Amino acid sequence: MSQAAPYTPAGPEQPVRRRGRTRLLLAPLGVVVVLLAVPGGAYAISQNQLSRAQAAEANSAYAEALRDYAAVESLAGNPAARVLLGELADRAQIGTAETHFLWGVQLRQQGKFAEGEKQLRAAVKSGFADWGARGNGALADLFYAWGKALVGENHFQAGIDKYKQVAAFDPTGNLAASTEAGLATAYADFAQWYTLQQPADYPNALIWYHNLVKDFPDSPEAKLAQASALPQTLYSAGLAFVQQLKYQEARDAMTELVQNYPKTSWATQAKTALAAKQPLTGRLIISDQNPTPVANRLVRIATKWRIVKAHTYDDSGGPTYNATTDANGNFSVVNGIPPGQNYLITWWDPARKTFVTTFLSDNVPVNTISINPLEPAHTTVATS
Repeated sequence: MSQAAPYTPAGPEQPVRRRGRTRLLLAPLGVVVVLLAVPGGAYAISQNQLSRAQAAEANSAYAEALRDYAAVESLAGNPAARVLLGELADRAQIGTAETHFLWGVQLRQQGKFAEGEKQLRAAVKSGFADWGARGNGALADLFYAWGKALVGENHFQAGIDKYKQVAAFDPTGNLAASTEAGLATAYADFAQWYTLQQPADYPNALIWYHNLVKDFPDSPEAKLAQASALPQTLYSAGLAFVQQLKYQEARDAMTELVQNYPKTSWATQAKTALAAKQPLTGRLIISDQNPTPVANRLVRIATKWRIVKAHTYDDSGGPTYNATTDANGNFSVVNGIPPGQNYLITWWDPARKTFVTTFLSDNVPVNTISINPLEPAHTTVATS
Protein backbone atom coordinates (compact mmCIF):
# COMPACT_ATOMS: atom_id res chain seq x y z
CA MET A 1 0.00 0.00 0.00
CA SER A 2 1.47 3.28 -1.07
CA GLN A 3 1.95 6.42 1.13
CA ALA A 4 1.29 10.01 0.07
CA ALA A 5 4.25 12.35 -0.30
CA PRO A 6 4.80 14.79 2.64
CA TYR A 7 3.26 18.17 2.23
CA THR A 8 5.63 21.03 1.31
CA PRO A 9 4.34 24.57 1.62
CA ALA A 10 4.77 26.88 -1.36
CA GLY A 11 7.23 29.80 -1.07
CA PRO A 12 10.93 30.80 -1.65
CA GLU A 13 13.73 28.23 -1.14
CA GLN A 14 15.04 28.24 2.40
CA PRO A 15 18.91 28.46 2.71
CA VAL A 16 20.67 25.53 4.20
CA ARG A 17 22.17 26.47 7.61
CA ARG A 18 26.04 25.96 7.83
CA ARG A 19 27.35 25.84 11.32
CA GLY A 20 30.71 27.66 12.28
CA ARG A 21 31.22 29.71 9.15
CA THR A 22 31.79 32.96 11.04
CA ARG A 23 34.39 31.25 13.23
CA LEU A 24 36.23 29.93 10.19
CA LEU A 25 36.41 33.42 8.69
CA LEU A 26 37.74 34.97 11.93
CA ALA A 27 40.68 32.55 12.32
CA PRO A 28 42.68 33.62 9.21
CA LEU A 29 42.03 37.25 10.01
CA GLY A 30 43.52 36.76 13.49
CA VAL A 31 46.66 35.21 12.02
CA VAL A 32 47.11 38.20 9.73
CA VAL A 33 46.69 40.58 12.65
CA VAL A 34 49.29 38.65 14.69
CA LEU A 35 51.72 38.49 11.78
CA LEU A 36 51.44 42.22 11.34
CA ALA A 37 51.66 42.91 15.06
CA VAL A 38 54.89 40.92 15.67
CA PRO A 39 57.09 42.97 13.31
CA GLY A 40 55.46 46.13 14.54
CA GLY A 41 56.25 45.23 18.14
CA ALA A 42 59.78 44.19 17.28
CA TYR A 43 60.29 47.47 15.45
CA ALA A 44 59.06 49.45 18.43
CA ILE A 45 61.30 47.50 20.84
CA SER A 46 64.33 47.82 18.55
CA GLN A 47 63.72 51.52 17.99
CA ASN A 48 63.46 52.08 21.72
CA GLN A 49 66.66 50.20 22.47
CA LEU A 50 68.44 52.02 19.65
CA SER A 51 67.40 55.35 21.15
CA ARG A 52 68.63 54.20 24.55
CA ALA A 53 71.96 53.12 23.06
CA GLN A 54 72.41 56.46 21.29
CA ALA A 55 71.61 58.35 24.49
CA ALA A 56 74.09 56.24 26.48
CA GLU A 57 76.76 56.83 23.86
CA ALA A 58 76.13 60.58 23.96
CA ASN A 59 76.58 60.48 27.75
CA SER A 60 79.86 58.50 27.45
CA ALA A 61 78.20 55.46 29.05
CA TYR A 62 79.92 53.30 26.47
CA ALA A 63 79.50 49.89 28.11
CA GLU A 64 75.75 50.47 28.40
CA ALA A 65 75.60 51.71 24.82
CA LEU A 66 77.33 48.59 23.53
CA ARG A 67 74.89 46.35 25.41
CA ASP A 68 71.88 48.15 23.93
CA TYR A 69 73.33 48.19 20.43
CA ALA A 70 73.98 44.45 20.74
CA ALA A 71 70.35 43.89 21.79
CA VAL A 72 69.13 45.77 18.71
CA GLU A 73 71.40 43.75 16.43
CA SER A 74 70.21 40.51 18.04
CA LEU A 75 66.54 41.35 17.52
CA ALA A 76 66.58 43.28 14.28
CA GLY A 77 69.51 41.60 12.64
CA ASN A 78 68.40 37.99 12.71
CA PRO A 79 67.49 36.50 9.30
CA ALA A 80 63.74 36.37 10.02
CA ALA A 81 63.45 40.02 11.03
CA ARG A 82 66.13 41.65 8.87
CA VAL A 83 63.79 41.99 5.86
CA LEU A 84 61.64 44.46 7.80
CA LEU A 85 64.09 45.71 10.48
CA GLY A 86 67.38 45.72 8.59
CA GLU A 87 67.70 49.50 8.71
CA LEU A 88 67.67 49.45 12.50
CA ALA A 89 70.23 46.64 12.56
CA ASP A 90 72.52 48.63 10.27
CA ARG A 91 72.26 51.71 12.47
CA ALA A 92 73.07 49.58 15.51
CA GLN A 93 76.18 48.19 13.82
CA ILE A 94 77.39 51.65 12.90
CA GLY A 95 76.67 52.83 16.44
CA THR A 96 78.65 49.92 17.83
CA ALA A 97 81.69 50.82 15.73
CA GLU A 98 81.43 54.46 16.74
CA THR A 99 81.10 53.56 20.42
CA HIS A 100 84.19 51.32 20.32
CA PHE A 101 86.10 54.19 18.72
CA LEU A 102 84.95 56.85 21.18
CA TRP A 103 85.57 54.58 24.16
CA GLY A 104 89.04 53.71 22.90
CA VAL A 105 89.95 57.40 22.50
CA GLN A 106 88.65 58.15 25.99
CA LEU A 107 90.65 55.30 27.51
CA ARG A 108 93.80 56.47 25.71
CA GLN A 109 93.33 59.96 27.13
CA GLN A 110 92.96 58.41 30.60
CA GLY A 111 96.22 56.50 30.17
CA LYS A 112 94.41 53.14 30.08
CA PHE A 113 96.24 52.07 26.98
CA ALA A 114 95.64 48.30 26.98
CA GLU A 115 91.89 48.75 27.40
CA GLY A 116 91.89 51.51 24.77
CA GLU A 117 93.73 49.30 22.30
CA LYS A 118 91.06 46.61 22.70
CA GLN A 119 88.23 49.05 21.90
CA LEU A 120 89.99 50.63 18.93
CA ARG A 121 90.82 47.27 17.41
CA ALA A 122 87.13 46.39 17.70
CA ALA A 123 86.28 49.57 15.78
CA VAL A 124 88.76 48.63 13.05
CA LYS A 125 87.26 45.14 12.77
CA SER A 126 83.72 46.49 12.45
CA GLY A 127 83.86 46.31 8.66
CA PHE A 128 83.06 49.99 8.12
CA ALA A 129 85.80 51.65 6.12
CA ASP A 130 85.39 55.04 7.78
CA TRP A 131 85.56 53.72 11.32
CA GLY A 132 88.35 51.36 10.31
CA ALA A 133 90.45 54.27 9.06
CA ARG A 134 89.68 56.40 12.10
CA GLY A 135 90.40 53.45 14.38
CA ASN A 136 93.81 52.89 12.80
CA GLY A 137 94.66 56.55 13.19
CA ALA A 138 93.63 56.43 16.83
CA LEU A 139 95.73 53.28 17.36
CA ALA A 140 98.76 55.13 16.00
CA ASP A 141 98.11 57.93 18.50
CA LEU A 142 97.62 55.38 21.26
CA PHE A 143 100.89 53.53 20.67
CA TYR A 144 102.77 56.83 20.45
CA ALA A 145 101.31 58.02 23.77
CA TRP A 146 101.84 54.58 25.31
CA GLY A 147 105.50 54.51 24.30
CA LYS A 148 106.09 58.01 25.64
CA ALA A 149 104.44 57.14 28.96
CA LEU A 150 106.48 53.96 29.40
CA VAL A 151 109.77 55.71 28.63
CA GLY A 152 108.83 58.42 31.12
CA GLU A 153 108.50 55.68 33.75
CA ASN A 154 111.93 54.22 32.82
CA HIS A 155 110.32 51.18 31.18
CA PHE A 156 112.57 51.77 28.19
CA GLN A 157 112.37 48.48 26.31
CA ALA A 158 108.59 48.29 26.63
CA GLY A 159 108.29 51.92 25.52
CA ILE A 160 110.53 51.34 22.52
CA ASP A 161 108.41 48.34 21.53
CA LYS A 162 105.25 50.48 21.63
CA TYR A 163 106.85 53.29 19.62
CA LYS A 164 107.78 50.77 16.94
CA GLN A 165 104.13 49.74 16.55
CA VAL A 166 103.06 53.23 15.50
CA ALA A 167 104.16 52.79 11.88
CA ALA A 168 101.85 49.79 11.38
CA PHE A 169 98.82 52.07 11.92
CA ASP A 170 100.22 55.24 10.37
CA PRO A 171 100.66 54.49 6.63
CA THR A 172 100.64 58.19 5.72
CA GLY A 173 103.49 58.87 8.15
CA ASN A 174 101.74 61.63 10.10
CA LEU A 175 103.51 60.54 13.27
CA ALA A 176 106.77 59.41 11.69
CA ALA A 177 108.85 62.43 12.71
CA SER A 178 107.55 62.59 16.27
CA THR A 179 107.92 58.83 16.70
CA GLU A 180 111.53 58.92 15.53
CA ALA A 181 112.22 61.76 17.95
CA GLY A 182 110.63 59.74 20.74
CA LEU A 183 112.71 56.70 19.88
CA ALA A 184 115.93 58.71 19.79
CA THR A 185 115.14 60.08 23.24
CA ALA A 186 114.32 56.60 24.50
CA TYR A 187 117.60 55.16 23.18
CA ALA A 188 119.64 57.96 24.74
CA ASP A 189 117.82 57.78 28.07
CA PHE A 190 118.13 53.99 28.14
CA ALA A 191 121.89 54.22 27.57
CA GLN A 192 122.29 56.84 30.27
CA TRP A 193 120.15 54.79 32.67
CA TYR A 194 122.63 51.90 32.40
CA THR A 195 125.52 54.22 33.29
CA LEU A 196 123.72 55.34 36.44
CA GLN A 197 123.25 51.86 37.87
CA GLN A 198 125.30 50.67 40.83
CA PRO A 199 127.62 49.37 39.56
CA ALA A 200 127.39 51.05 36.18
CA ASP A 201 126.64 48.74 33.25
CA TYR A 202 128.73 50.27 30.47
CA PRO A 203 128.54 47.32 28.02
CA ASN A 204 124.73 47.62 27.84
CA ALA A 205 124.93 51.41 27.73
CA LEU A 206 127.26 51.04 24.74
CA ILE A 207 124.70 48.88 22.93
CA TRP A 208 122.07 51.62 23.13
CA TYR A 209 124.45 54.42 22.20
CA HIS A 210 125.46 52.38 19.15
CA ASN A 211 121.78 51.82 18.29
CA LEU A 212 121.12 55.56 18.67
CA VAL A 213 123.93 56.57 16.32
CA LYS A 214 123.06 53.85 13.81
CA ASP A 215 119.28 54.33 13.69
CA PHE A 216 119.01 58.10 14.24
CA PRO A 217 122.36 59.58 13.21
CA ASP A 218 120.97 63.07 12.58
CA SER A 219 119.10 63.35 15.87
CA PRO A 220 120.20 65.88 18.51
CA GLU A 221 120.60 62.98 20.95
CA ALA A 222 123.03 61.17 18.63
CA LYS A 223 125.16 64.27 18.08
CA LEU A 224 125.27 64.99 21.81
CA ALA A 225 126.22 61.38 22.58
CA GLN A 226 129.06 61.44 20.06
CA ALA A 227 130.38 64.65 21.56
CA SER A 228 130.77 63.24 25.06
CA ALA A 229 128.87 60.26 26.40
CA LEU A 230 129.72 57.72 23.70
CA PRO A 231 133.53 58.14 23.84
CA GLN A 232 133.49 57.85 27.62
CA THR A 233 131.22 54.80 27.42
CA LEU A 234 133.51 53.12 24.88
CA TYR A 235 136.46 53.47 27.24
CA SER A 236 134.53 52.36 30.33
CA ALA A 237 132.95 49.46 28.45
CA GLY A 238 136.41 48.37 27.31
CA LEU A 239 137.60 48.19 30.92
CA ALA A 240 134.42 46.33 31.89
CA PHE A 241 134.96 43.80 29.11
CA VAL A 242 138.47 43.12 30.45
CA GLN A 243 136.95 42.39 33.88
CA GLN A 244 134.52 40.00 32.19
CA LEU A 245 137.42 38.31 30.34
CA LYS A 246 135.88 39.42 27.03
CA TYR A 247 139.17 40.60 25.63
CA GLN A 248 138.20 40.85 21.97
CA GLU A 249 135.20 43.01 22.83
CA ALA A 250 137.48 45.16 24.96
CA ARG A 251 139.92 45.64 22.10
CA ASP A 252 137.08 46.43 19.70
CA ALA A 253 135.70 49.13 22.00
CA MET A 254 139.09 50.74 22.60
CA THR A 255 140.00 50.60 18.91
CA GLU A 256 136.70 52.20 17.88
CA LEU A 257 137.34 54.95 20.39
CA VAL A 258 140.84 55.66 19.04
CA GLN A 259 139.71 55.59 15.42
CA ASN A 260 136.41 57.47 15.62
CA TYR A 261 137.07 59.94 18.44
CA PRO A 262 140.83 60.56 18.27
CA LYS A 263 140.72 64.10 19.66
CA THR A 264 139.06 63.16 22.95
CA SER A 265 140.88 62.55 26.21
CA TRP A 266 139.23 59.14 26.30
CA ALA A 267 141.02 58.19 23.07
CA THR A 268 144.34 59.13 24.69
CA GLN A 269 143.58 56.82 27.60
CA ALA A 270 142.50 54.08 25.21
CA LYS A 271 145.82 54.28 23.34
CA THR A 272 147.64 53.88 26.64
CA ALA A 273 145.47 50.91 27.60
CA LEU A 274 146.01 49.21 24.25
CA ALA A 275 149.77 49.60 24.58
CA ALA A 276 150.00 48.55 28.23
CA LYS A 277 152.22 45.59 29.09
CA GLN A 278 150.43 42.30 29.72
CA PRO A 279 151.42 39.60 32.20
CA LEU A 280 152.83 36.42 30.66
CA THR A 281 152.74 33.05 32.37
CA GLY A 282 153.87 29.69 31.04
CA ARG A 283 155.03 26.18 31.79
CA LEU A 284 158.22 24.51 30.57
CA ILE A 285 157.83 20.77 29.89
CA ILE A 286 159.82 17.99 28.20
CA SER A 287 157.49 17.61 25.19
CA ASP A 288 153.87 17.52 24.14
CA GLN A 289 153.93 13.75 24.60
CA ASN A 290 155.84 13.94 27.89
CA PRO A 291 154.46 16.75 30.07
CA THR A 292 157.10 16.30 32.76
CA PRO A 293 157.94 19.80 34.03
CA VAL A 294 161.43 21.21 33.67
CA ALA A 295 162.31 22.88 36.97
CA ASN A 296 164.76 25.63 37.83
CA ARG A 297 165.49 26.64 34.29
CA LEU A 298 166.06 30.16 32.95
CA VAL A 299 163.54 31.30 30.33
CA ARG A 300 164.06 34.17 27.92
CA ILE A 301 161.43 35.99 25.84
CA ALA A 302 162.83 38.00 22.93
CA THR A 303 160.90 40.89 21.41
CA LYS A 304 163.06 40.97 18.28
CA TRP A 305 164.57 37.97 16.55
CA ARG A 306 165.47 36.51 13.14
CA ILE A 307 166.61 33.21 11.66
CA VAL A 308 170.20 33.49 10.46
CA LYS A 309 170.54 29.92 9.17
CA ALA A 310 168.98 26.50 9.63
CA HIS A 311 168.14 25.93 13.28
CA THR A 312 169.96 29.13 14.26
CA TYR A 313 168.42 32.39 15.40
CA ASP A 314 169.55 35.81 16.53
CA ASP A 315 167.46 37.61 19.19
CA SER A 316 169.69 40.62 19.70
CA GLY A 317 168.71 44.19 18.98
CA GLY A 318 165.61 44.38 21.14
CA PRO A 319 164.54 44.13 24.77
CA THR A 320 164.31 40.68 26.33
CA TYR A 321 162.40 39.44 29.36
CA ASN A 322 163.69 36.74 31.74
CA ALA A 323 162.09 34.38 34.22
CA THR A 324 162.96 31.16 36.08
CA THR A 325 160.78 28.05 36.29
CA ASP A 326 159.76 26.73 39.68
CA ALA A 327 159.63 23.09 40.77
CA ASN A 328 156.55 22.55 38.62
CA GLY A 329 158.04 24.17 35.54
CA ASN A 330 155.93 27.32 35.88
CA PHE A 331 157.30 30.75 35.06
CA SER A 332 155.90 34.27 34.80
CA VAL A 333 156.81 37.74 33.67
CA VAL A 334 154.90 39.66 36.30
CA ASN A 335 155.74 43.15 35.06
CA GLY A 336 154.34 42.22 31.68
CA ILE A 337 155.30 42.39 28.03
CA PRO A 338 154.14 44.99 25.51
CA PRO A 339 151.48 43.75 23.09
CA GLY A 340 152.99 42.30 19.96
CA GLN A 341 153.21 39.12 17.92
CA ASN A 342 155.70 36.28 17.56
CA TYR A 343 157.78 36.74 20.65
CA LEU A 344 160.40 33.99 20.70
CA ILE A 345 160.66 31.91 23.89
CA THR A 346 163.95 30.15 24.63
CA TRP A 347 165.43 28.45 27.70
CA TRP A 348 168.89 27.90 29.13
CA ASP A 349 170.61 24.68 28.16
CA PRO A 350 173.24 23.85 30.81
CA ALA A 351 174.97 21.37 28.50
CA ARG A 352 175.56 23.95 25.78
CA LYS A 353 175.62 26.92 28.14
CA THR A 354 173.37 28.99 25.93
CA PHE A 355 169.69 29.69 25.33
CA VAL A 356 168.08 27.32 22.83
CA THR A 357 164.69 26.63 21.25
CA THR A 358 163.08 23.91 19.19
CA PHE A 359 162.30 24.18 15.50
CA LEU A 360 159.36 22.95 13.45
CA SER A 361 161.59 23.13 10.35
CA ASP A 362 164.93 24.63 9.51
CA ASN A 363 163.62 28.19 9.59
CA VAL A 364 160.48 27.98 11.73
CA PRO A 365 160.90 27.95 15.53
CA VAL A 366 158.16 26.30 17.53
CA ASN A 367 157.95 28.32 20.71
CA THR A 368 156.58 31.70 19.70
CA ILE A 369 153.71 33.58 21.28
CA SER A 370 151.50 36.57 20.54
CA ILE A 371 150.76 39.07 23.30
CA ASN A 372 147.36 40.70 22.71
CA PRO A 373 146.42 44.16 24.01
CA LEU A 374 144.44 44.14 27.25
CA GLU A 375 144.77 40.34 27.61
CA PRO A 376 147.09 38.35 29.89
CA ALA A 377 148.87 35.54 28.05
CA HIS A 378 149.72 31.95 28.95
CA THR A 379 151.74 29.39 27.02
CA THR A 380 153.19 25.92 27.27
CA VAL A 381 156.81 25.55 26.11
CA ALA A 382 158.16 22.16 25.03
CA THR A 383 161.91 21.58 25.09
CA SER A 384 161.72 18.82 22.49
